[in-house]
Amino acid sequence: MPAPLVRLFIATVLINGAYDAARVAISYRVLALGGDAVAVGLVASSFALLPMLVALSFGRLVDRRGSWGVLGAGAAVSAAAVALAAVSPTIAVLAAANAAMGLGQVMTLIGAQGFVMELTERSRHVNGFAMFTLAVSVGQTLGTPAMGLLLRSGRGDDGTVATGPGLAVMAVAIAVALPFCLSLPRNARRSGQASRAAAASMPALVRRTGMVPSIFAALIVVTGFDLITAYMPVVGESVGLSALTVSLLVATRSIFSMISRAAMPLVLRRASQRAILIASPVVTTPAVLVLGLSGEAAVLWGCLAVIGFFWGMNQPVTMNWVTAAAPSGDRAAALSLRLTGNRAAQVLIPLGAGALAGVAGPGSVFLLSGALTATSAVTTTTSLHRHPFAELDSPTPRTRRDT
Repeated sequence: MPAPLVRLFIATVLINGAYDAARVAISYRVLALGGDAVAVGLVASSFALLPMLVALSFGRLVDRRGSWGVLGAGAAVSAAAVALAAVSPTIAVLAAANAAMGLGQVMTLIGAQGFVMELTERSRHVNGFAMFTLAVSVGQTLGTPAMGLLLRSGRGDDGTVATGPGLAVMAVAIAVALPFCLSLPRNARRSGQASRAAAASMPALVRRTGMVPSIFAALIVVTGFDLITAYMPVVGESVGLSALTVSLLVATRSIFSMISRAAMPLVLRRASQRAILIASPVVTTPAVLVLGLSGEAAVLWGCLAVIGFFWGMNQPVTMNWVTAAAPSGDRAAALSLRLTGNRAAQVLIPLGAGALAGVAGPGSVFLLSGALTATSAVTTTTSLHRHPFAELDSPTPRTRRDT
């Protein structure tokens, strides 16, 4: 049987590929059920609702009892939710299924991140987070095109896209991941110590040195990814780029994020996490701003390659910064707080960006994103200069391979 980390990453690829694919199909299913663009937006927003409310509670559970139950239950909930979406007869039922899928996703994310911490030594957490985010990227890269092929294969009698078979396949993919989740060790190395520690309240976690700037640095990247996916087609249309060119540009960001995450163990032997945290927003700020100013495909390609590479590294390193800022018994709760911030930002920032684009044009979305990235550069640099963390200040030493 593969090593625990390998099993975790196989499950992560399957589950996250299914999530992204299912979200695409759900939008088409809303239309097939008679919904319009407003209904699509309302159903899509249901995905983030429950995670914002319950993420911290599941993080506490992981800190107290370990990750096995949360990860397994999250996979089971996700498979059931996607299966319900496949047969949903009304938009209301579909919205409920999408909300349940959002709940399952946050449970699997928290459980998987908890397992990264349980299965690796503290000095190797950042490498584990890098491989975890790489597995997420691989799943997303494979899942969405697979759903495109499944949706292309058939239409209903009324001419709408037939989404049931594609969603059923994704439910099966998550079900296949479930045995990998349940085969992971139940006796977490950290859980006994964490359960005896007094849990910090959410306000106490937020007040921890470095917590707010680390969460802010993370949510700027997550929402930036969403804005690139949503608005590059709009920008491309406005400057006359073909759909194929725009698709390749968006894929460039994903590919370079995968490259940087795969290279993280090598990079971390030569550069400190602190250097990466500071360099990422500084280097990407001008690249993001240029996305809103240029219509040349070659220029956009270069900017997206830079953004993809540095933002790809930013995610696992901000995960480690968040856990460094948290008490040792509240690290999963801190990662859950990070997820809560991400989900809230994924609702609020796109709403603001959409309003701005309606007034100032689609390129203004990236000017807003660039301004937020510049703000992150200031807050990250200031925080790490004033309150350095020793474990972020030196390259990661070469150690034995974790199993």
